[in-house]
Amino acid sequence: TYIKLQRPEKDKKLEVKIGIGYHGKENRYHSGPSQRLKEKFIYLGTGRNFMYNFSLKAEEEMSLSQSVKHYFGADGDTWITSGLRDYFPHATYLLCPFHLNKRLKESIPAGKAEQKVIRNLLLSNQIDEALTRIDNLLLNAENPKQRDLLTKFYSYISHNRQGITNQATLKDKDITKTGAIESNVKLAITNRFKKQGKSWSKKGAFSLLKVKETILNGKWDTWWGKQRNHTIKLTSFKPPLSASSFTKEVSSPAIIQARIPALDGPHQDKPWVGVLRKLAQLEYV
Repeated sequence: TYIKLQRPEKDKKLEVKIGIGYHGKENRYHSGPSQRLKEKFIYLGTGRNFMYNFSLKAEEEMSLSQSVKHYFGADGDTWITSGLRDYFPHATYLLCPFHLNKRLKESIPAGKAEQKVIRNLLLSNQIDEALTRIDNLLLNAENPKQRDLLTKFYSYISHNRQGITNQATLKDKDITKTGAIESNVKLAITNRFKKQGKSWSKKGAFSLLKVKETILNGKWDTWWGKQRNHTIKLTSFKPPLSASSFTKEVSSPAIIQARIPALDGPHQDKPWVGVLRKLAQLEYV
């Protein structure tokens, strides 16, 4: 989501991103159907390094590299899908049904019957058939704005094929529900940062985001009791290695073999040559 900036960037907006990690769901009360996210943590950030920082936070909070199975639900933006490959390589990607349906309605606003057909095709994992129908609509579209919307929607579906397929074949349908995640976006960002008339400096927004993150993660009392007199760090987040780091193969460097000319030269009687000879006999570690 985006928040308004103050001068000198008054006409610009700052993109704020949120990542939520949790271990399934649990009952909110002793009785009733209401549920909440279990062992939840929230990460709020901005900029291109969001996925990198979020992967570090996930490793710190959940030991993600030790997880047997984990899912990553998202709205399908290209920066997310590319970040998944780099920082969450073993995650099962799920395209959020709410955002898929939202993009569908925005792309075909006047065709509810066509929306229903394409939606059913996508939800039943008939992606090629859905793309064919979108392509036919694109060929018959006369309005340039409509053609642009359909072109972007076609690309959106193409880039998120795997996320749609994983959703369609997922057995545990509770995982696909994103209502709690959307409510956390409202709780963490919208209610505080996007009210009418509010605008922010980048530094002020980021500082308050970190305060909000600390509160929502239940760590405010600890911070207030032990660290309130310390300067709040605004630098990049650097906890342990990300989960993706544990999947990279590291090759040991080969032992470099070299010849020292002085050992065979005319100065064999010099003390420093004797020292070099002793050093050359040390084992490589």
